[in-house]
Amino acid sequence: MSNTKTLKEIPVGETFKIGDLEFIKFSDENGVTTAVSKDVVFNSRFGDNNDFSHSDILKKLTEKILPAIEKAIGAENVLEFETDLLSLDGSAKHGVLRSKISIPTFDFYRLNRAVFESYKLDCWWWLSTPDSTSEYHNDRWNVCVSPSGNIGNDYGCGGSGGVRPLLRFVSSISVSYDE
Repeated sequence: MSNTKTLKEIPVGETFKIGDLEFIKFSDENGVTTAVSKDVVFNSRFGDNNDFSHSDILKKLTEKILPAIEKAIGAENVLEFETDLLSLDGSAKHGVLRSKISIPTFDFYRLNRAVFESYKLDCWWWLSTPDSTSEYHNDRWNVCVSPSGNIGNDYGCGGSGGVRPLLRFVSSISVSYDE
């Protein structure tokens, strides 16, 4: 049975819908809900290098996915946040991205792996975390998650991995929820 609930009423780990997209709720703190799409919304190459803030993925998310979500619930209900682009080897060269849409980082995935495992996918999907940066002679490799939940790099994604957007919403909005 499908009905409407506010995001704050939905338990962490459960899914809800906004428009045609289904999201997994990961947290609800201070009136802000963090969620990641349950399924891959498109497949894409990462970009010309491993800096997510200049990636093909972010461009597609910003131009195609974000407008549809904002149309469904109102732009004021999608909140800007920071994505730390710290590399696996500790380089902070890519800095922090401020945006309304992103993809999970390695640290977010690692801390929430148990929730992600409940919603297994049959394809590799991208994380925003680079393996390293050009200052350490590696601005090519990015981090991916395998269908079994293991971490890999571009080889696993085959150059065109899945994209699962991460967003932050105002927790008081009403969304579609199946009980």
